[in-house]
Amino acid sequence: MKHRFAPLAWRVLADALIAFLSLALGFAVRLCFALVETHALPPQQLLRIFLSCWAGQGLLLAATLVGTFSLFGVYTRTRFYTRRFKAVALFQAISLAYGIFLLLVYLSGRRDAFLPRGAFLIAYALTLGLAMGLRLTKAYFERRFTLEPAQPAPERPVQKVLVVGGAGYIGSVLVRHLLAAGYRVRVLDSLDCGGESLRDLDGHRGFQLVQGDFRHVAPVVRAVKGMDAVIHLGAIVGDPACAVNEDETLETNLAATRLLADVCRASGVSRILFASTCSVYGATDHPVDERSRLNPVSLYAATKIDSERVLLDSRDRNFHPVILRLATAFGWSPRPRFDLVVNLLAAQAAVEKKIVIYNGEQWRPFIHVSDIARAFRLALEAPLAVVSGEIFNVGSDARNVTLRELAETVARLRPGVEVEYADHADSRNYRVKFDKIRGALGLECPTTLEAGIREIQDAFGRGLVADYREPRYSNVQLATLRRQEHSNGNGKIGLTALQFAKNSSWWRELAAGASSESLLQSHSTGLASLTRSVAELNSPFQKHANAFPDGRNTRLDVRRIAESETGPVNLHFERPSTSSQ
Repeated sequence: MKHRFAPLAWRVLADALIAFLSLALGFAVRLCFALVETHALPPQQLLRIFLSCWAGQGLLLAATLVGTFSLFGVYTRTRFYTRRFKAVALFQAISLAYGIFLLLVYLSGRRDAFLPRGAFLIAYALTLGLAMGLRLTKAYFERRFTLEPAQPAPERPVQKVLVVGGAGYIGSVLVRHLLAAGYRVRVLDSLDCGGESLRDLDGHRGFQLVQGDFRHVAPVVRAVKGMDAVIHLGAIVGDPACAVNEDETLETNLAATRLLADVCRASGVSRILFASTCSVYGATDHPVDERSRLNPVSLYAATKIDSERVLLDSRDRNFHPVILRLATAFGWSPRPRFDLVVNLLAAQAAVEKKIVIYNGEQWRPFIHVSDIARAFRLALEAPLAVVSGEIFNVGSDARNVTLRELAETVARLRPGVEVEYADHADSRNYRVKFDKIRGALGLECPTTLEAGIREIQDAFGRGLVADYREPRYSNVQLATLRRQEHSNGNGKIGLTALQFAKNSSWWRELAAGASSESLLQSHSTGLASLTRSVAELNSPFQKHANAFPDGRNTRLDVRRIAESETGPVNLHFERPSTSSQ
């Protein structure tokens, strides 16, 4: 706990000194004027009076200021406010502290207790200037410059891991992989698709489930508490699913990421692994790597880019985000999905003996879900000097294939399958290089497409899937059902991550109508790129600028909530509605 309370102690001491010295300077200036006044007392007597009053009242003012700052959350929640809200909160706290101080001096009843108006006003002005100026200057330099410490913070061994979205397609495989490696794993998931994917883990000594919506503050704080690292898989996944309800997508994929980052930092969790996507590269004719230009052609990819930026901009000596851009997943999972192209084609071949391929010449990178789990574990175990603030494409060069080649592989493994080719409006086309993760972390992806296809077909042969067209196997169908529920009035919104993020600078720039070019050069890279690149497609994104009005600050004191196992207020949707990867 030392690393959390030592900085707080220094801030409290600095504020006490500011108050003490401000009053001293106020008395000194007033003493200078008193010495030249007519009928003034002898200088020695004046000095003794002023020193006596300052010694007693200076300590009282320092204690009053620190106490008021604590009540106003200056040492907790306002540290994460933007500059304007922070300035308002500090002005209110300092003004109230000086008002309480005056009242206490008056009520003390001491005959020798007096406070010249000039000394009081000078001290008040100095405290405002120093307390506000130092904090705002520090925030400015932290935002403008990146300071690298000479000595990085010591690494803590990772033993307890939180997996956000751990009941999903990737999460249910990853959780088992981590448990087998000896980690203690906690899962935060809303269980929209049910808890069958984790049911066999009930009673496992190293497993814990927290059911809750990660867009809401209370369950996030409860889940993060006591963890050594966080793996963030929670999202609405896939381009079609994200297009069903753009408001929900922004809240789930973007605003909730900022909420999670703030809670992790306030709770002392230093390592967070974020599941991004190779879809951020969009449409390109050349192989791309981590340094290539991003070209999102969907809201899903755009929110992933901006979530990456939120996390990387939060990096400091004690907070180390790692971005993993995943290739398109395939293979069997305890929570199966059949809206993934490999799994879908394997299911169609097994059931209908016919597969349909759209845009067969487009390239895609693929990776088996078990290899994704291995990549996360390698990133979890790697030294922070290797992974902190880094972006890794996750996949294998050998599994960059065209959709036509994929169809031929499925047909070869299932003789007699008819293959039909058609065109589609989907413009994604990208081949990805994976040299960086292979060199830095030693990731190898041994599971082939053929092995993954056989897994799916074997699952049908064993009767594990009754009908692959059921909504629970498709993110887009689940998103459609949630939208219908909300339309029927079952989506009452409480205090969520979207409101939590209203006061962030990049939301306010969007609300103010900032141009795509200016946002590209500053903060919201993904959403701005999407707005620019698909404007001719009548992108629905423009209306979302109105979703983030420049209103009052709504951040919460996550340190205060973290002191208890549950939050003091109900912050939940009546019907949770988040999906998991």
